[in-house]
Amino acid sequence: MIQYLGFLAPIAFVFALSALAQVASLKKQLEVLEKTVDALEKELQSNT
Repeated sequence: MIQYLGFLAPIAFVFALSALAQVASLKKQLEVLEKTVDALEKELQSNT
């Protein structure tokens, strides 16, 4: 049983790295969306 866990560790590590990369990508997308929303709010306020 223990030897199988040794084989799974590298796979789990790769999945963890992939998840971290996706989180970083989502954070960047969220920042872009926040800037877009702020710009739209300013534009809306200037039009009223």
